[in-house]
Amino acid sequence: MNFVNNTSNKEINIEITPLIDIVFLLVIFFVVTSKIDSSQAIDIDLPNTSSFMNQSQLPSNTIFLYENGSLIYKDLTLTINEVEPLMNFIANNISNEEKIILAIEKKAYHEWVIALMDELNKYGFTDLQLQTYQK
Repeated sequence: MNFVNNTSNKEINIEITPLIDIVFLLVIFFVVTSKIDSSQAIDIDLPNTSSFMNQSQLPSNTIFLYENGSLIYKDLTLTINEVEPLMNFIANNISNEEKIILAIEKKAYHEWVIALMDELNKYGFTDLQLQTYQK
């Protein structure tokens, strides 16, 4: 038998079709086995301010919102569920043009902040400043 030994003209081919199949199978495997978190909560790391540490430096139009849901404005202490008496007190003592500072503790729920801002907006207060702090 006479074999042709001509290797210089022979091209080397690598089939990538099985490789693509394996990659797609791995993608499907990781998608199916990955843990899908059903909670919609977002962990927000709120910033701190160094100018907010001393409450005596704050203006008199400051509303404090703490992580337990308590609201403090001057000598009035309420919970977040009792916003209406606070709004009546503020509306009677502050004009709409004045700036109100919302001093919010870092771990207070953002829905409380939005609800408080919404109530202030209903009473015509549009100049609001947010400050966060941590105990």
